[in-house]
Amino acid sequence: MNSEFIAVSASGLAWTITYVALVYRGLKDKSYGMPLIPLALNFAWEFVFSIIYPPLSDGISGTIVNGIWMTCDLGIIITYFLYSYPYFFRQYGISKKNWLICSALAFIIAFGIMLTGGPFFGQFKLYFNGDVYQGAIFIAYIQNLIISVCFILMIWERKTAEGQSLTIAIFKCLGTGLTVGIYYLFIVHQGKAMLMNIIVGATFMFDLVYIRLIYRQLLAEQKSPWKRF
Repeated sequence: MNSEFIAVSASGLAWTITYVALVYRGLKDKSYGMPLIPLALNFAWEFVFSIIYPPLSDGISGTIVNGIWMTCDLGIIITYFLYSYPYFFRQYGISKKNWLICSALAFIIAFGIMLTGGPFFGQFKLYFNGDVYQGAIFIAYIQNLIISVCFILMIWERKTAEGQSLTIAIFKCLGTGLTVGIYYLFIVHQGKAMLMNIIVGATFMFDLVYIRLIYRQLLAEQKSPWKRF
């Protein structure tokens, strides 16, 4: 086994646990744990880069991991459409019709970004070697940063741990910064990709902030952070 296989497999396992926990927590709490924008981006990324532009350089392991994530995302999408409207109404006073329109537009735009973004970044041979999937990896790190920020905003907005858990926070952090993040920065690019250093570093920092926030929130609600999946 080479370092790439180990990093991709570890990341795949960590993110799969994160997704399963998001589905479980959403159904258990009658809530949703993944904000709309990162949810739309995640599902579009996993669909496009599993089926339309599969990861040829990662072999079958990358395709399997992306396919598992895409399947898990369907569960998260179900919790979003079952339980998210009351949050939108309470926060924005939006009608159910407009909520549905905004939700549909988010997914449509996300698919447009993924269908065009991979080929766009992949054309830069100096950095992405003309590989569409390498461009997709760059997009994935950007949307990971978006997820981290949105998780923090979500808990600040709700002021509860509904739909969230320490499991989600920890394994989200492990799935990026401490697995493929380290591999991508220090093995593939040997620390010379400064933009990626900033993106992955900021993501890791926000993940640590989120872990602390959800831990303190659960304690404030007199719930055990370690027993809540």
